[in-house]
Amino acid sequence: MSKLRGLVVGAGFFCDFHLDAWARIGEVAIVGVCDVDIEKAASLANKYSIEKVYSDVEEAISELAPDFVDIVTPPSTHLKIIEVVAGSGLAMICQKPLADDRAGANAIAAVIRDSNVPFMMHENFRFQPWHRKIKQILNGYVIGKLQTITMRTRMGDGWPEDAYQSRQPYFRTMPRMLVHETGIHFIDLFRYLAGEIANVDARLRKLNSNIVGEDCGSIDFVFESDAFGRWDADRYHESLVDNPRYTFGEMTIDCDKGSLWLAGDGTITIKPLGQPAYVDPYTPSRHGFAGDCVYATQLHFVDFLRGRCESETSLESTMRNLEIVEQVYASNRHKQTPTQPKSIPRIVDLSLPISNQLRGAAIEPAKTIAIEGWNATTLKLYSHCGTHMDAPRHFIDDAATIDSQSLETCCGAAVLIDLTPVEPRELLTIERVKHAIGSQSVPKRILFRTDWHKRLGTPEYRDGLPQISIELAHWLVDNDVNLIGVEPPSVADVNEIVELTEVHQILFRGGITIVEGLANLDQLTSKCVTFIALPLKIIGGDGCPVRAIAIENIHGGLG
Repeated sequence: MSKLRGLVVGAGFFCDFHLDAWARIGEVAIVGVCDVDIEKAASLANKYSIEKVYSDVEEAISELAPDFVDIVTPPSTHLKIIEVVAGSGLAMICQKPLADDRAGANAIAAVIRDSNVPFMMHENFRFQPWHRKIKQILNGYVIGKLQTITMRTRMGDGWPEDAYQSRQPYFRTMPRMLVHETGIHFIDLFRYLAGEIANVDARLRKLNSNIVGEDCGSIDFVFESDAFGRWDADRYHESLVDNPRYTFGEMTIDCDKGSLWLAGDGTITIKPLGQPAYVDPYTPSRHGFAGDCVYATQLHFVDFLRGRCESETSLESTMRNLEIVEQVYASNRHKQTPTQPKSIPRIVDLSLPISNQLRGAAIEPAKTIAIEGWNATTLKLYSHCGTHMDAPRHFIDDAATIDSQSLETCCGAAVLIDLTPVEPRELLTIERVKHAIGSQSVPKRILFRTDWHKRLGTPEYRDGLPQISIELAHWLVDNDVNLIGVEPPSVADVNEIVELTEVHQILFRGGITIVEGLANLDQLTSKCVTFIALPLKIIGGDGCPVRAIAIENIHGGLG
């Protein structure tokens, strides 16, 4: 039997686990690694003796003619990649979440269904060895019929100010993090162990103010079997186990004839009613990720492709998981405090956090309490790093500097113009903006929503940004716009110096203040807000990082 030839797309943090598992599956030969950052692809390919690397999926498929594609990229990239793979008629396995939102998932599902290609979601929690063992125990009625199942998760990776930045930075800007990204694992796991979910009841909240989405919650499930379940979840607080990412929590299962406990080290303890407790003698793996569940998941995919089984994590099962995710968020919304009166302001932080992981920023200790008696740091900030304001001096010699920036322009009513969705390197045109503005007059301050901040930490964030066209720049000036705010780190292509210069000069000479690197515009619930972005008073400065905020529910704004 010939080996299945695979192409792996995505060379980020988790790809290493995928390639390690593929290397140990004798029926598979990975023939290429593809990533927009070809250096990352080359590094992993070299580690696993894979000859071919690519930065373009279509080119890789055309040259390699693989039997399947393993997609290990962030959810925002899935649709375009899946369209290419499905268009080539290839089988695929895809990392979760399927998309950033339900609409995106529906679009992907339509592509897969229309193409009728073999598809499996890389949903690996149900393949962790302790969960397979627990399913075997439940199926054997060792402790009877399931009554309740509880999972307590304490990850401890979400409390620092720079939480998730080093490993999976896009977690920080997800508007729905805990349930959409992590909880979908447990929804699938609960369905695997206890059957179909009939109802949910959820309460969610955010403990770390430096991230966008929720990181803590309690979700109750009622199963069609009338059993109950609860996921007590918290990525902020720590557990007592050495490696909380091994089992991702402790589980308790109560049945009508006994109970079962899963410990953080994978130990399963069983106690039939009226009998002594005992430890199941199975031995979970310590290789790879979480009991080597990536290997088990991918082995199942091979069995699926070979026709030896049906996929446990099919597209339809995935869509059902997503339905339940939506039910969780809907349940939480119904429990929140009713909408605040408009006289009470709501402040939304539109700024990127500054840390050593931010391009152009360095934070170093300067003084400590132990030595000098107080803590202090030395900040080294590129004048255009993170969320920042440009001064005309940035692109025009002898022009106005940041210390002369009009503060009246920096504070006032602004209008959110939603341009989503946008594509990498998309040229933003007059027609696109006029359509988004609609029948209203052109605002004096405009915040362009593109959701580009979600790509922070990826090569596309800087090198594939959407850009204001030269014609649009002239149009903004002609319509007397005073300030524009954008989510990419620049209003124009940083790799095209002529165009970059011209767009900036047009805006500056037209008296437009430029704020770049905004974040969280998707969190605004009002189209009209009060916008504030104040730079430091740096004499002769060409730009400066700012703390940008939007204030909602202020009658009349600040003018």
